[in-house]
Formats: sequence, C-alpha cells, structure tokens
Amino acid sequence: MSTALHEATTWPMDLHTQVQREIASRQLAEHLVRLRERGPLKVLDVGCGPATPSLLLARAGHLVTAVSTDTLQLTALHDEMAADSDDVRARLRLVEGDGSEAGRHFPPGSFDLALCHGVVDGLAEPDGMLAALARILNPGGLLSVTASNGAAAPMRPGSAGEWTATRKALAARTVAANASGNAEGNRTDSVEGLSTMLADLGAPMLAWYGVGVFSALRPDDPAPPRKGKAWQNLIAVEEEAGRTDPYRAIAGVLHVVGEKTVR
Repeated sequence: MSTALHEATTWPMDLHTQVQREIASRQLAEHLVRLRERGPLKVLDVGCGPATPSLLLARAGHLVTAVSTDTLQLTALHDEMAADSDDVRARLRLVEGDGSEAGRHFPPGSFDLALCHGVVDGLAEPDGMLAALARILNPGGLLSVTASNGAAAPMRPGSAGEWTATRKALAARTVAANASGNAEGNRTDSVEGLSTMLADLGAPMLAWYGVGVFSALRPDDPAPPRKGKAWQNLIAVEEEAGRTDPYRAIAGVLHVVGEKTVR
C-alpha cells in the first residue's frame, strides 16, 4: 500500500490551491510511515475542500470519510472521483454534515487520521472543532490542520505595491500566540497558537510547515502543466521553502501535524 499522495488530479484549481494540495500532501505523507503497521488507515476529512488530499489518500489505499456542510464541495469531489476505479470510489465515502459534531456520530478511536484543512479560517473559535477530531482519533493517531498564516497577511498586498492594504494588514497582525484578524477580517493563526491548541487537546504538535511560500503571492497566475518542467521546479522550490527557516514562517498557509497522546 502506497503512502505517496502526490498524484495528478483533474479538479480545476487556482495556482495557490494546487500548490497547497500537492505540498500539504507531501508533508503529510512522511508522517504516515509511523502508522503503516495499521494497514489501510481510517481517515476523517472535515471540510474536504479542493486543497485537501481525500482522493489522494483513497487512491493510496486508505478508507476515507469526507464530511462537509457545503454540498458544492461534496459534488465537486464526487465529480473528481468519477474517473477513478470502483475500488477507489468504494474507499471514499462522502457525508453531508458538520465536522464539529464528529464526536456525536463517531465513537472515540474511530479514525487513525483526521484532516482539518482550510476549515479553521472560518471559525471564530476552532477549539470545539479540533477537540471533536482529537476525541475520535485512536491513540497515536494523527491530526493534520492547515490555517491561514497571520504573519503572511501583509505579504501579498505589499508585493503588489498596495501600501494602504499592507499597512492595515500590518496593524491587524499580532505577535500573540492566539489568532488575529487580517485586513479582510478573516481568521489567521500562528504556529504558537496552533501548537498550544493541539497540546491542550491531547494531540501535541509533531511538526509544522509553511505551504505556499511563493504561490500565495501570485495566486491568480495560471498553473503550469502538471507534467511539465515548470511545475516540477515550482513544487521543488515550494517543498524546500516550506520546511526551511525563515521562508516557512511567511508562507500563506501553516500546516501542523499533531499526534494523539497515548493515555
């Protein structure tokens, strides 16, 4: 059974979203090695947006339950998996529902891996959502979370010479370990804040990465062909920068991986 998640997809996505899906998948794959003795993993994906690797995990042989309140997201994922084999489609179950209520529908120890990619940005208080996901994990299971990076908020307007927007983003950003608001009023996070949340929930952070160091500055650019040299070079650059200081600290998205404490 493969744990390599970086495979081609057919769902149309902008450049930054394509990079997020590819890079976050590669970062996650290196942690799945510690779970390989469990065989096919039971995975819960909350939100299942275009940047999350539900289909890639199903293609790798894992059993995935994708949950979202957004029927358009579920429809898009359903359409994307249409070209896959019957075996792959059977491993990916789509459920309309609220991930914050996962604890009501799944008992503790139901899953080996929980994904919460791009979801906490829309939550004023994400603790409840993450607590529900931590509860349904097996001991030693992994919790993967991506969130907008507060430190990156001034970077895009600054790189475009939009100085008023840049000043607002700088003023809105805080150095505190908790969430802050960016210039558009959306939730952003810090590594310290996410690490504290995971530790409090009994799933302390194993590692953190930046996702989209450069693509976040040019999200509307057309993505190069996925099999071409330009795409390979882009991914190689983003993968290295996403795990290297100081670049990962200003990536558009933060990716943290926590491990459920064995009690």
